[in-house]
Amino acid sequence: MQIISKLKPNSARMWDYVMGGVHNFSVDRAAVKLANRLYPHYEESMRAQRRFLQRAITYMVKEKQIDTFIDFGSGIPTMGNIHEIALALNPRARILYSDKDPIAISFGNDILAGNPQVQYMYCDVAESHAFFESPEVETFIGENHRVGIGFVGIYLYVPEEPLKEFFSNLHEWAFPGSYIAVTSAGPRVSEVEGVVEASQRADLRFYSRTDTQTMNLIKPWNLTKEGIVSGFYWGLPPDSPEINDEIQKLSYSFLACK
Repeated sequence: MQIISKLKPNSARMWDYVMGGVHNFSVDRAAVKLANRLYPHYEESMRAQRRFLQRAITYMVKEKQIDTFIDFGSGIPTMGNIHEIALALNPRARILYSDKDPIAISFGNDILAGNPQVQYMYCDVAESHAFFESPEVETFIGENHRVGIGFVGIYLYVPEEPLKEFFSNLHEWAFPGSYIAVTSAGPRVSEVEGVVEASQRADLRFYSRTDTQTMNLIKPWNLTKEGIVSGFYWGLPPDSPEINDEIQKLSYSFLACK
């Protein structure tokens, strides 16, 4: 049984709190409020990433007829996550969540219990080959590896070599017509003291990357026609009231396909 500490904040539970979930404790809520004081756009940045993921999944289901999804660095699958969006559009959709955080996995399995179309498994992105070779993954996904992939809020925290290997392994495993949704931060984020301090307090090291670095890392995946979009605003018109100028300066989002 996973022993869950209520004394130390957990990033998955912090996301859960911001998304309106109930699987969080006072220490997580306090950590979010502190992070928001250090960087006033902290919560909105998280919500904007969730809305991007929702747009991306909707696009994959409605425009590309994808019905099977894998999500990496899932955290706690709370309010408005992939399974809710995909199943609302296609009741036969299947969703596989994954994370290396035992707290996220524990809560995730509790939330998803009783739904055979949704599962939660362990995956360390830095050792992705083990995940793709897993018989549990093969059993759930089946023979058709044409999938939609979520990689939101995690790209920023993976070192270069494991990240490059992940995209290569994923491309080898996935079938043509697969799509991946990604968010990250650009190089200017390291200039914002509040972001740096908030990450340090959460014991998270981040790796900001330029567009060119990202395009090299994700090879041989191909960007969709929108390319790399400033902010978490892929799929939105440029005059959308949802766009936050400060977030747009520091981050980006994109879809890539095989």
